[in-house]
Amino acid sequence: MVLNLIVIGTNVIKMNRDNLSEREKEILASIVQHFVLTGSPVGSRTISKKRYNELSPASIRNVMADLEEKGYLNHPHTSAGRVPTTKGYRHYVDNLISLSQLSLEERELIRENIGQFAGDLDIILDKTAQVIAKISHQLGVILTPKFDEGILENINIVQIASDKILVILSIKDGIARTILLEVRHEIKPSLLDNLSILLNERLAGLRLREIKFSFRDRVRDLLGDENEIIRLFIDSADNLFDFERYANLKYTGTKNILSNPEFSDLQKFAALIEMFEEKNIIIHMMERRSGSPGLQITIGDENEEKPIQECSVITAPYRLGDVDGLVGVIGPMRMAYTRIIPVVEYTAKLITEIFHEK
Repeated sequence: MVLNLIVIGTNVIKMNRDNLSEREKEILASIVQHFVLTGSPVGSRTISKKRYNELSPASIRNVMADLEEKGYLNHPHTSAGRVPTTKGYRHYVDNLISLSQLSLEERELIRENIGQFAGDLDIILDKTAQVIAKISHQLGVILTPKFDEGILENINIVQIASDKILVILSIKDGIARTILLEVRHEIKPSLLDNLSILLNERLAGLRLREIKFSFRDRVRDLLGDENEIIRLFIDSADNLFDFERYANLKYTGTKNILSNPEFSDLQKFAALIEMFEEKNIIIHMMERRSGSPGLQITIGDENEEKPIQECSVITAPYRLGDVDGLVGVIGPMRMAYTRIIPVVEYTAKLITEIFHEK
């Protein structure tokens, strides 16, 4: 599997130019993999046993010391072992990782949870966050699309009561929104049909943001003797075509991420709580990633937001017609990248496929 990795943020560590030997690469990969599994600093004897005593602990200690000097490993004061640094994780993810294949059970779990709600976008996105949190054992996050950038495909106006009409706005690629409007007097169905035709002639094919701010000018000439319904639409335009508030963040799995031993430290725990309480922290972080193609991975202090600097963030874009969103996972730097990257990529691809098929 080829990764299209995009690193973002002002504190990004550029791809290193250190020439690591094959032995250094192998030992760094072994340390990262072992630390991800156990959460315990990795000593030379552990690596020596894993390599079937091919190298003595003394030789491995020398290599580990070199890797620490180059910034790939850190040496906790309370332990004889080493742990990866942000630079170490970055080199591992960019150059050494070997991705796992999702099992048939995992693929079916994702497809069943998402596919059965193909007619309801909101439920799909809720279920998506839940299923990736369940499989990754971390925080599942979804940035919903900015529908105000969507293209209007069709407007239907239906009278459902003597004093109520239902406006159905269909956005390109099968997404729809319904708005209930109250009228003072009963309106002839023929008038509503004619209005639907006129509005579609003038608005179909335009972006919702553009319609919202130009609606009055586009229909001003329709005001006449029977202008109540037009006046109602003009007065309601800000609400009818306001899709900005539908751009939102969904996340689930807070217990998963808080259960990681990294966050038993009071300061790190407090940073996570701040992240959850100040939802805009995650929203701003996700929005900066929005619009970029391919998988994106930021690790540790590559993340601009301080509460997320003890975490790694993996995201991939999904597309709904002309609008896009993000699906991803937030977890400790010590996360199972080999498993979580395929989960995020597959889920994003599946959401796109589901709506493309509609």
